[in-house]
Amino acid sequence: MDLVRLRYFRTVAKTLHFRRAAALLNVSQPPLSKSIKTLEDQLGTQLFVRSRRHVELTPAGHALLERCERIFQELEEAQIEVKRYGAGEKGSLRIGCEDGTTFSVLPPLLEKFQKQYPAIPYSVVTQTVAQQIAGLQSGDLDAGIVPLPMSHPDLDLVRLHSCSLMAALADGLPLARKTNLRLRDLRHQPVVALPEHPDNLYSCILAYLKKQKIPVKLVPGAFDITTLLLMAASGLGIALIPCSYCECGPPGLVYRDIADSTLELSVGLAWKKGTQNAVVSNLVRVVRDLRLRADGAEAIKDC
Repeated sequence: MDLVRLRYFRTVAKTLHFRRAAALLNVSQPPLSKSIKTLEDQLGTQLFVRSRRHVELTPAGHALLERCERIFQELEEAQIEVKRYGAGEKGSLRIGCEDGTTFSVLPPLLEKFQKQYPAIPYSVVTQTVAQQIAGLQSGDLDAGIVPLPMSHPDLDLVRLHSCSLMAALADGLPLARKTNLRLRDLRHQPVVALPEHPDNLYSCILAYLKKQKIPVKLVPGAFDITTLLLMAASGLGIALIPCSYCECGPPGLVYRDIADSTLELSVGLAWKKGTQNAVVSNLVRVVRDLRLRADGAEAIKDC
């Protein structure tokens, strides 16, 4: 059996009229009759009782028509579902990010994405940048949130978010009484630090301080943004963070802008170059739309 013969049979079975069925199918009657005869021969049973003026289904014909309806319904549903996968309206999304970006960058992005594509389930995993790159290359991740600038031959990137440098410090420290910090206030101060890595957002901060000739006393021990802020709240040192992480820490912290800092800290969305995953394409489209809105708002603000 093939779908063409089944479609021919279904049309004749529903019209009980060969000439009318041929017109609906846009074929001549002899090939249609031949196709039905071939189908009956394949099945080894008669599907229609024919007379000069009357056509009716046999019990076998009724049974096949019932199955045909289910088959073509399944085919129609399959076609719709496949198109939705092709359009990125169905599927799944696995996103990697460094600790901290989940607080500020991801919520507005995922909220917007979920509104536009409610049928797409997503999962978020906290990983280092190196782990994200490996996951994107292997296909274990669909997208990642990484520090910018970054250049990788296997990845495409789009800027997602930029913000300024901020200090988080325990409310009992003398510097906490200053409402407006400047870079010189950080000289020789204890600064809690993450492990230095070229792809780590924190490494940009340390490099910037060095370039600005601001010596600080690094206090090691933190392994992610959460522990960094916990150490700062304990009074072990100042945490220098992107302003988007403000209010992510525990009680006992105050947050201060660094008035003369010119450092712009950016993160971007990364995905595998040449991906055929339409869900990822839709996520990128949402990111670009959010960026356009944000840039437009900034332009209005500056006017």
